[in-house]
Amino acid sequence: MNTTPDHSTGPDPMLDVQVEAVMSPDPSFFDWVHELDNRREATRAALLAEVKNAKAVRAAAEVAVLQSIVEWCVANEALRDDEAMWIAGYGDHGLSLGGVGCPLVRESAVIEISAALEVSTRSGADQIAITLELRYRLPLLWERVVSGACPVWRARLVAEKTMALCEDGAAEVDRLVAPFAHSISYAQLCRLTDEALLRWDPAAAEEKRKAAADGRYCRIGLSQHVDGTVQLDAGLDLADAMALEAAVRDRAKAYAEDGSTESLDVRRSQALGSLALGEQTLPTDNTDTGKTPTAPAGPVGPALVLFAHIPGGVFNPFFQAGAGSVNDALVSRLDNRHPAKGPITTAQVREWARTAASITIRPVLDLAETIHCDSYECSDRLKEQTQLRDLTCVFPWCTNPAVFTDMEHVIPYPEGPTETGNVAPACRQHHRAKTHMGWDYDVLGPGLYLWRSPQGERYLRSHAGTHPIDQLPPGPPPDPLPEEPDTTPYPDPSPSAADEPGGAAESPPRNETPPF
Repeated sequence: MNTTPDHSTGPDPMLDVQVEAVMSPDPSFFDWVHELDNRREATRAALLAEVKNAKAVRAAAEVAVLQSIVEWCVANEALRDDEAMWIAGYGDHGLSLGGVGCPLVRESAVIEISAALEVSTRSGADQIAITLELRYRLPLLWERVVSGACPVWRARLVAEKTMALCEDGAAEVDRLVAPFAHSISYAQLCRLTDEALLRWDPAAAEEKRKAAADGRYCRIGLSQHVDGTVQLDAGLDLADAMALEAAVRDRAKAYAEDGSTESLDVRRSQALGSLALGEQTLPTDNTDTGKTPTAPAGPVGPALVLFAHIPGGVFNPFFQAGAGSVNDALVSRLDNRHPAKGPITTAQVREWARTAASITIRPVLDLAETIHCDSYECSDRLKEQTQLRDLTCVFPWCTNPAVFTDMEHVIPYPEGPTETGNVAPACRQHHRAKTHMGWDYDVLGPGLYLWRSPQGERYLRSHAGTHPIDQLPPGPPPDPLPEEPDTTPYPDPSPSAADEPGGAAESPPRNETPPF
């Protein structure tokens, strides 16, 4: 009887060799691992040092900006006599920024430095106010900021809270907060400033208490309406809230009795909307339910006014939006004349139009058309064209809507005509800056403006934003332009071009205009 050896028991010689090779690697492998780990540790340490160094450089730069703002304000301080009211004789007056005790600053200086900081004039004025508050009313905290002991952002929080205090109250907050400003919490800061307000300005504290006691409010999120609905948030007096709840509940119930199949939340929102529109009865016909209709005859839709830019075919009964994830025909836009400006779906516009009492369609304005007026004043048509073209004030970094601005002549009238191309929207402050404070600009094209400040800084303003064109991008300076153009042909990047019959065609010279 032949027996077959059982290979299932006992050690496998090949397996033993493999296990031994895994468990006992070459000693050089450990050396490689240690070397790799050491290199990584050195890299991590170097990167961490770079982060800390960059953070220190940024903190020092922020302090330098604050000091430069103070020096700029001192160089442009407005006197507290007649000059404070009318420095240049026509509009450049002193602005009181910061709390009581801070110097007045010329308005023209605020406009200039705001442009240099690449922010709007309003935002620049806020930064100047906080900086002056730190320098003149919080001297102890200012010293710690300059020495680097307190971050700038924490000092800003303190300055924002103390600007409403009298000088003695600000001094007390400075004395209490300055040693701990680098670590104090915002809640602690609020308590300290509130205590100082109670101590040094009880009348203002009482006004603040009365204002805080009345917590009623109503917020309607008109800016968020892409899907055609907005959020409403309100805090009401209890009696008013009870009356509103009863009216909304009863009207939502009436909608259900009238045959509405919408959910309770939808019916309540519809009821609130009908109350806002002043509808005394339901806008639907009850004939299907056998009840007598209570709605008056004729159109009963809401008196809704929209300044919308709508694709032409939306109101065509045969209109159908094309297929695709992106389709311009699906999107309309409410312009700046509407409080809920922004994009909106054409489907929502069609729904509103279906229920509206009347629809007014105005002729389309050609933004490329030249509209001319024979007088200084702009016609309504020219104003609307200019507002639709530029959307906002055209001053660097200004975001005031064009519908609330002046129509400013680029070339003053009557040397410059009142027409498209010589009229631009400018808010009142920046209109005066251009007319009386040394600012000037040229029109480079529709919606494209080149501004020059009194100090010679240049800014390019377009629909893409504001760009300081005298600042070079970071990195080494560009190579100077050659005196003679380089006519060397481009090398052919194709490796197989030499193998083609007749050779490769000659590339165009570098100084020729590309075909695009």
